[in-house]
Amino acid sequence: MTEAQEKEEIVLFMTTISSSLEVKKRCQKISTVMSSVQDSFTLKEIDISRPGGLNEMRETLKDPKALPPQLYSDRLGSLGGYEQFYNAVENGQLVDFLNKNI
Repeated sequence: MTEAQEKEEIVLFMTTISSSLEVKKRCQKISTVMSSVQDSFTLKEIDISRPGGLNEMRETLKDPKALPPQLYSDRLGSLGGYEQFYNAVENGQLVDFLNKNI
């Protein structure tokens, strides 16, 4: 495995523009935890207030119903949303979750 593969960047699709306080809290929680455990990751702000605002994320994830927050890796594809992330954190398996299938 090359160093580039080991340092593969993870994308966090998130939004700060939402009428749902729960969505905002979930996005912030993932962002905070990722900042503490991942050397680098990319935040992609999704503007869900505009028509088609979710399209790029949904096309990337190949999931027409996906809602933020979502984690994605070019090599692995969709890593999951908040529920999967939360379960990995609670079960002490976050590193495995972020590196699944390696």
